[in-house]
Amino acid sequence: MTNNIFQQVGNNIQDVLREKGITQQYLADTLNISKQVMSKIVVGAKAINVSEVYKIASILEVSVERLLDVKEEEPEKHNFSFMGKVENEKTKEKIEILKTIIDEIIMLEEYANV
Repeated sequence: MTNNIFQQVGNNIQDVLREKGITQQYLADTLNISKQVMSKIVVGAKAINVSEVYKIASILEVSVERLLDVKEEEPEKHNFSFMGKVENEKTKEKIEILKTIIDEIIMLEEYANV
């Protein structure tokens, strides 16, 4: 999964801002917060509560559900190739653990590049 829930809500806010031609600065001013805080909300770096989501939805004239619509992403599957066939069960288990670790590293790298 590449997005956490706050990132998805931020993406939804950004989508509505784009659709309506509203700037982050306008939304920040209307909420009486700084542009920097608004930017953190939009990229998912700041957690927001239900009350804040409601205020943002009201200002943007959209439903709270629209902002909270979180789409589950299919985890990215990576294909690994090996020479030969692995028949030892312990080796298969270790390979699965390595795959999981690599997937988690990739997810952390994607999250760090927000």
